[in-house]
Amino acid sequence: MTNPGKEFMENTSYPDFSTFDMILRVPEPPPENSVPEDAKIIKLPSPKRIKFPEVSARDALEHWEPVEFFSRSSMTLKELSFLLWCMQGVKTVRDRETVIRNVPSSGRRYPINTYFVAGEVEGIPTGLYQYIPSKHQIALLREDSDLPFAMGTASMNFKMITRAPVTFIWTAVPYRSVWALGNRGYRSVMIEAGHICQALIMASASIEYIVHPIDLFHDAMIIQLTGIDPESEWPLYIAAVGKTVPEY
Repeated sequence: MTNPGKEFMENTSYPDFSTFDMILRVPEPPPENSVPEDAKIIKLPSPKRIKFPEVSARDALEHWEPVEFFSRSSMTLKELSFLLWCMQGVKTVRDRETVIRNVPSSGRRYPINTYFVAGEVEGIPTGLYQYIPSKHQIALLREDSDLPFAMGTASMNFKMITRAPVTFIWTAVPYRSVWALGNRGYRSVMIEAGHICQALIMASASIEYIVHPIDLFHDAMIIQLTGIDPESEWPLYIAAVGKTVPEY
């Protein structure tokens, strides 16, 4: 009988320099996914323009709790911009090569990609989007009013997803980390998805939204919905963002 967890930990023990492609001078992978040529690019409002009440870290943590439902609500493009920036926005660029974002990443490799299904986001159509951290833009990959329902089915959280104004999908390109860190990079990928979700929870609390993380979903359905190549990019984590009190 195999033990996948034990095998994973043994195979990602550090260091195993034979798995470091950086040392072997293999070309470095791109730092972020390319965008389809026919995708509509939308420039996001500056996250600095959004104003919200002061919320302490303690209040933000105490504000979050597991929820079983969302009320129907909408989100502004400024709010969406703020959340994306807090999760993966580029904070500093040094020497044209060293990029620092708003979340930790082992070796500053940033293997996580952010997609989202917009349900009720003011100013943009319902559909699937890709976040472009380097430019703080989003790309409309697919406009489809049925996508929130497809997401609900794929995540086994039908009512919650269909009522959420936005549902984030985090995928990983493990080789971005593995290239520099060897097999240990696979551990980093899993950890960093948690960093990003926690940043989302904290940021959402400051603008009075609640995050419902989802780690149980139909992998094949998410792969089909996002159109990613499972040979190089893996679905990792989902989070629906919404409110439990109706907007008036």
